[in-house]
Amino acid sequence: MSYPPTEADVISNDSLFSDSAEFDAAEKPFAAEDSQGIVDACDEPLSQNDRGVSTNDDMVQAGSRYPKEEPAAPPPPPPVTNAFMKPRKTATQPPQKWIPVDLQVPEDDAADEFDIGTARTPVYESPADPSATGSGVPPKVQFVNGEPDSAGEVTNCFEEPGLLYRIVDRPNKTWAFYNDSRSFEVHVVCTFGKHSKITPLENATMTRDESTGEHVVEVTVYPGETEPFIKGFVNGFASKLSALPLSQEYFTSRSRAQNEQIVQAEMDAIRAIAGDETDAERILHICLEHNLPFVDLSFPPSQSSIEAGASKPFKQLPWGRPRMYVKPEMHDQIRLFRHDICPGKVEQGELGDCWLMCALATQAEDPKTLMRMFRHPKGAGVARVERAIGAYRVSFNKNGLWRNILVDDYLPVVAGVPTFAHSSDPCELWPGILEKAFAKMHGSYAMIQSGDPMHALTDMTGFSTMRIDEMFASATLNSGRDLLPKMMQWQKKGYQAVLTTAGKAPAITTDAQGSPDFSDQPEMEEAFSGTGLLPGHAYTMLDVKEFNKGQIRLICVRNPWVYGSGWTRPWGWGAPEWQQHRDIAAACGFSKHRSDRSVVWMAFEDALKYFIGGGVLFRVPAVHDARVPITFTDCHPGAVFQISVRAPVGMVFLLSNMDHRGMHVDEVGAADSDANNMDYPPVMLSLAAPVPGETDVYHVVLNSSTDMTQPSDSAWLFLQAREIAMRCHLEPSSSPYLLIPRLMEADETTGNGDGEDMRDVVHPIHYFNDYDHLFPNAASAGAKEVAVTVGFQTGEDSAADVTVAMLKMSGGNAVFENFPKFPTDDVEPHAEALYFQTKASSCGYAQEKAGITLY
Repeated sequence: MSYPPTEADVISNDSLFSDSAEFDAAEKPFAAEDSQGIVDACDEPLSQNDRGVSTNDDMVQAGSRYPKEEPAAPPPPPPVTNAFMKPRKTATQPPQKWIPVDLQVPEDDAADEFDIGTARTPVYESPADPSATGSGVPPKVQFVNGEPDSAGEVTNCFEEPGLLYRIVDRPNKTWAFYNDSRSFEVHVVCTFGKHSKITPLENATMTRDESTGEHVVEVTVYPGETEPFIKGFVNGFASKLSALPLSQEYFTSRSRAQNEQIVQAEMDAIRAIAGDETDAERILHICLEHNLPFVDLSFPPSQSSIEAGASKPFKQLPWGRPRMYVKPEMHDQIRLFRHDICPGKVEQGELGDCWLMCALATQAEDPKTLMRMFRHPKGAGVARVERAIGAYRVSFNKNGLWRNILVDDYLPVVAGVPTFAHSSDPCELWPGILEKAFAKMHGSYAMIQSGDPMHALTDMTGFSTMRIDEMFASATLNSGRDLLPKMMQWQKKGYQAVLTTAGKAPAITTDAQGSPDFSDQPEMEEAFSGTGLLPGHAYTMLDVKEFNKGQIRLICVRNPWVYGSGWTRPWGWGAPEWQQHRDIAAACGFSKHRSDRSVVWMAFEDALKYFIGGGVLFRVPAVHDARVPITFTDCHPGAVFQISVRAPVGMVFLLSNMDHRGMHVDEVGAADSDANNMDYPPVMLSLAAPVPGETDVYHVVLNSSTDMTQPSDSAWLFLQAREIAMRCHLEPSSSPYLLIPRLMEADETTGNGDGEDMRDVVHPIHYFNDYDHLFPNAASAGAKEVAVTVGFQTGEDSAADVTVAMLKMSGGNAVFENFPKFPTDDVEPHAEALYFQTKASSCGYAQEKAGITLY
């Protein structure tokens, strides 16, 4: 599931606005001796160009009628902080006042770690307010993305706003052009009459047509920048404007300048002290000690961090810190969080990681949990000190273990806007920082371009997931007879279902509306017409209800990417069904949600039509989490686990294989490999209990299955999956239980096998409890080890009633031959402590520990 990278296109006559504009002045040509005259001397009536502007307004007068006044000293220009944009000469419009942001400090964050309480939003003089102009007349031009670096009379050069504007400063007899777009470079070519007396300014070039005597002036205006054009007297002109996608030369030159002038200087300052060290934690320590801006040398702001593992090069992109692209007055307002976290408020950008953004939209349904991912393990004080030099942390669960990923705040930028995931508020950083940390964890941005949103949800939450594609396929044959009850059960338990649409995610246009581009798959545009849904996307299920004894079945989903008229099918907000069934309207919150187009109710039959599958995130509130990395040698686990309970307890057991994503980032084309279809080692979890009346004899009572909510009491099923899990109910009368991780015997899993040795491609933490260390005298010592992680989750209110001890079992035990009944006289405690992690639900990070008991 992935977007193709979003690209700007040539603005042509087929677009909403033309690719060129002709401004033809029809003034009477002046003779040379008349050149000092002013345009009023023209004896022909004023004509209008094709934009409805009087042609005399396009002329810079040679003789001035303006009284000379001593201008007020302009404010100083903003300091130069980057080399990826042309420096401004004038200050931007200052805010009129500041107001608090619309975000409350989380209740569980008494220290206000993210400094939300001091965050303010600027209020600028509204260009739409007639009183702001002093004339009582609203201005004709409203800029979309910025403001020009020049004052004067402004004319929109295209019908579409937010592209190119001409600024005429009559007192100073100058023209300039301002590019208000983010994705286009505009090539300006103006031909001036032979009697014009003009001088090109700065980057503008001028040539003279010897046959006609006309002057041709050209300049290229890049996004967010203003180019002075000419100075002098204009006597007739025509212009051609071409808006083109940003050129490779633009990306290359801006990237090179930023790297050489800014980034390299910061890295050189660190290397002068650190030498060849690249470990992020050690580099951070050096930067704190010497008060240097933090640059993560293990994931540097360079092209390799963007494209490593890709089959073809990415376009060169400059990197910038937020203080390099936000307005100077906003530097002290840069925060991780500045607005309520809502699905759909994240701008995806150009990377193409739709799967990750879909997972992020689902995670945004639980804002507190998302914010906890950014909590610092050492508290708010340390977090502020690190953020002051550009260091941020995000916690993920990767390969079953909790990882706190440290990154700097450099992000790929174009025209002063982050190129990949970002907030619409440039001072709010959490989307870009989270995406960068996820990219670092997998080796590069290229390595996270496509994937399964359920995998991303597990990586962000630590909870297990299950695909429901086969259930959906069966539901289309039996009208969802079996699927709907399951959905209602998931909803009741608080699990999070996600539904996916068929097809490839379309590119999103770079216009102000951000519309989907279906040009390469028109059949999908027709298939999803009137739904507001996009192909290749995942949608969070918010509710499912059944009325009139099953005659009316409804599903509610969140559509953060709604476009057009949204859902206009049955049960859309404007549909008659709500008036026909007032009781259903009340039950579904019609009055409360009808103004929210992102909330979509639909008939269950329509859900089966437009969705092809999805998954379930088995999210549980207030859970105590513990993780233990172990290894298998010759299919024998380095540890088994004795679970004693003092009261009835529900527990979830998990086993995680090593994710293939990001393992071979140094190989060209690694990013094209489908990490969802890799051959994972076949694994299983077995839960055993004592056999009543017998000593040191246990029998297997449950094995993991394809459905974590329904473990099997009779089948032995090894699954080739990234993660497996099973939810079990434990009773004191059957305690102590044994949880036994299993690995199926195969050529790749026994002896030295043909499978890959992962020691060099996964984090070394996964081999802290390696088999050779725990069983140094075993006959299989020295054989290849297969790393996995075993997880335990139980409600925090039940954790005190559980004890989990880490034991060892001989490799010759009958349970490894799939005998349901087996002796346990060879089970004994480990002689030394094992590494493990524990995590409370109120923390975004885990505690690292060593011992022989988890609880």
